[in-house]
Amino acid sequence: MQHMREEVRIEAPVEHVWKFYCDTSNWTDFLPRGTFSEVSGPVDKVGTTYVQSMKLMGFEMSQTIEVVEVEPLRYIHEHSDTGPMENHIRLEPDGAATNIVFESDWEMPGKIPGFIKDLVSKGWAERNFRNSMADFKSLVEAKVPAHV
Repeated sequence: MQHMREEVRIEAPVEHVWKFYCDTSNWTDFLPRGTFSEVSGPVDKVGTTYVQSMKLMGFEMSQTIEVVEVEPLRYIHEHSDTGPMENHIRLEPDGAATNIVFESDWEMPGKIPGFIKDLVSKGWAERNFRNSMADFKSLVEAKVPAHV
């Protein structure tokens, strides 16, 4: 199982960061390789599910993800049996800023040939994850209301 962890300081209040993350219409802006569909409800509510799909080297990967634990403005835990995968999103207020930690433990879903799984596990996924979190930070900070 692969483990990824990325911590980012965002110059925005925790309420703004939480609201931005929970708005699924923002996701393709910082996760451009994925498509998200069949969102059953708000992603800050336990029991909400959604389908995440991506194509990698011509192979389609798709998994249903369920929100299994939420602590408003602090924590979201997502799970998928496909892969399997566990995502943990933690937010911690730090004055007017927010420290956010994204952690993921995962296996590549689907019937993907071993050479592709090896390629992805040797840095591509980590670089993509790190770049996505940098994009997330930039987007959140760009949309901070002027009065904040």
